[in-house]
Amino acid sequence: MDETELSRVKEFRQLKKQIQGSETHLIVGIDVAKDRHHAFLGTATGKTLVKKLIFENSASGFSELLARVEAVRAQSGLSEVVFGPPVSEFMSQKWV
Repeated sequence: MDETELSRVKEFRQLKKQIQGSETHLIVGIDVAKDRHHAFLGTATGKTLVKKLIFENSASGFSELLARVEAVRAQSGLSEVVFGPPVSEFMSQKWV
């Protein structure tokens, strides 16, 4: 690994450590597709907040996603939001 990759791995590990079991993070997993995307919103403690949120692959679709994420974040009293791939994709990657 070059220096940039090592730095990214270090940042990822630090973020992962901060998020695990956090009472303040909203996790947004997005399954990307050609026309419509599917999102899941949950907490780092395992609570599902929105199981299936479908939004269009367009600027307005992403605006709707961000508005919904902000509403759920505020309603749940969470202060941080983390976006990422769904767990199944995330877990299939080789993580150092």
